[in-house]
Amino acid sequence: MGFSTRHAYGDSMPYDDLVARLADGLDPVRVGAFPDGSVDDYYRLRGGESTVTSRASFAADITAGRDSFALDHVMTDVGGQAVNVARQAAALGDDVHLAGHLDHPLFDFDFETASMGAPAHVRICLFEADDVMFVEESADLATWSFADLEAALDDVDDFLDRDALCCVNWASVPGLGETLVDIASRASDGGVFCVDPGPLSTAGANDLLGALTHLDGYDVVVSVNDDEAGRLATAAGVDGTDDALDGVRDAAGATGVVVHGEDAAVAATPSGTVSVPTLDVSRALTETGAGDRFSAGLARSLAAGWGWDLAIAMGNACAAHYVAGDGTGRVADLRTHVEQHRP
Repeated sequence: MGFSTRHAYGDSMPYDDLVARLADGLDPVRVGAFPDGSVDDYYRLRGGESTVTSRASFAADITAGRDSFALDHVMTDVGGQAVNVARQAAALGDDVHLAGHLDHPLFDFDFETASMGAPAHVRICLFEADDVMFVEESADLATWSFADLEAALDDVDDFLDRDALCCVNWASVPGLGETLVDIASRASDGGVFCVDPGPLSTAGANDLLGALTHLDGYDVVVSVNDDEAGRLATAAGVDGTDDALDGVRDAAGATGVVVHGEDAAVAATPSGTVSVPTLDVSRALTETGAGDRFSAGLARSLAAGWGWDLAIAMGNACAAHYVAGDGTGRVADLRTHVEQHRP
C-alpha cells in the first residue's frame, strides 16, 4: 500500500525551516517512552565462505539445500523501540523518562529510567536491505500490565502528563490494549500520545484501532511504515481508497497518522495531507531503529508546537542521520546533516 507523496510547497522548504530552528537551538520538552527494551546482537550471516547479503540469497541457499550457516558477530547494543525513542529525544536535549524492560547492565543512560523487568534478546542478521530479526521474547514483557508501570514509577500521573508520550511495540506487548484503557481513565493534561506499533498482524491492527479510540484526552499520533499502514487500512475497511490514510485516522480517533516511507513521510492531519520527502542518504550498517528515531523527532516536535511539515522533517532528519551510519543525532549533528542532504 502506498500513499501520495505530493505536496504544495517546494521540496526544500520544510528543511530550510528546520535548519533555521536547529541553528536557534531547541527548547526542551518532557518526553516519556514505554514499555519495551532489548539487548541487540548484530551479525553477518555466512554460508560456507560467502557472506549472505540479502533475503533472496538466504532463501536461495536454503532452497538449494544448505542447512548450516555461521553467524559472525558485529556488535552488541541496547535496543527496543522505547529505548531508541528515549535515546533520540535525550540527544535533542529533552527531559526524558524511559519506563522499559531494562534489567541488564548495558542499560546505563544519563536520563531518568525505571525498569519493569528483563529485556528481550534480539539477534539481527544484517543484509544490504531489510535486516531480519530473531527475537527471544521477554517473559516479563509478555505478562506486563499497567500495574507494573504504576509500580515502577514514583508518580505515574506525572509520567502520563508529559508533553509527549511514546507508546511502542504493540505487536509484542499483549497487555498494551488494557493498559491504554487504564491510561485513558487517568486525569491527563492531554499532550501528544505517539503510538508506534511495530510489525502489526491483521488481528493486532483491529485491536489497536479499537484501543486508540479510548485516548480522547490526548492528541493521538500514529507513526507507522507502509506495511503497518496497509494493515491498519485493511482493519479500518479503507484499503485501496484514495483517502485511506484519513480513513485510518478516523477509525483510530487520532489527531494524525504518519507513514514514514522510503521516498517521503506522509501524514493525514486535521487540516489535510502533508508530505515531506525523505533525505537522500546511503544506508550504512543498518536501518533497524531508524523508524523509532523518526517517531521521537516527530513526537517531541509536535509537543513543542511545531507545524506538521516541520515536525515530519525533523523525524526524517533523525531517521536519515541514523541510517547513514552517523548514530543518534544531536542538534548540531542534525543541522549539518540536513544542510548536506536536503532536496
